[in-house]
Amino acid sequence: MLGEQTLALLTQEENEEARHQLEMAAVVQRDFLPKKLPNIDGINFETIYFPADCVSGDIYDIRRLDEKHIGFYIADAVGHSMPAALLTIFIKQAIEMRETKDNSYQIFEPDKVLTLLNNKMVAQGFTDAIFATAVYCLLNIETKILKFARAGHPYPILIESQDNNLTHIESRGSLLGVFQNTQFTTQSIKLHGGDKLLIYSDGAEDIIGKCRDSGKFDFSHEFISVCNDNSAQMRESLEDIINEKDEAAQEFDDITAIILEIKD
Repeated sequence: MLGEQTLALLTQEENEEARHQLEMAAVVQRDFLPKKLPNIDGINFETIYFPADCVSGDIYDIRRLDEKHIGFYIADAVGHSMPAALLTIFIKQAIEMRETKDNSYQIFEPDKVLTLLNNKMVAQGFTDAIFATAVYCLLNIETKILKFARAGHPYPILIESQDNNLTHIESRGSLLGVFQNTQFTTQSIKLHGGDKLLIYSDGAEDIIGKCRDSGKFDFSHEFISVCNDNSAQMRESLEDIINEKDEAAQEFDDITAIILEIKD
């Protein structure tokens, strides 16, 4: 388990070798990320991926499931460095968005996707306190109906084009990998032309905004200022904000985000 503090205690030669191994692990981990996004007429995806170290405790995927559906998710494994990175690879391999039998297939509802993943994590019997959060979304390309479920993850944000209203869309669900019989809930919303949806890992929360003691969430001015942009411009602006904060911060968490835009 090699992190920045461990590397600092090694000799220069050991440090260089350890750094090389971490960089190689980062390359392998990035190979598990989608190489191409399933952007089609009327729908656009953008992604942000900033590991805190060489490797990340975040994983995401965006996958075309059939002619009508796209499934996408972000999962955030507890901790940092190699243990968290290894758990993300387990999650990527364990998650099931659809099932094929003979000449037919079934696309799973978001709550079932998380239930199957949770059961596999619990059955694996990981040592120590190994768990993860996640949000899984299923988009019907034709109807623009978005279904989603979450497991202890930050709420997705809907950015409505009509009045640029920002809303957390909520769904109940606890952490992955803790209890066998955890229940997850699928919620549905109708997206319209110009709407954007943002899902993100908790490393981005300082950029998005803060929750008051009263429970009300205040979106940050810098986040609000980029919400009028299209998805590509929004991604670029958020990456600039992340880079500026990264340079000033003493501690930095993994940041991953997916932006979905429904074109007018």
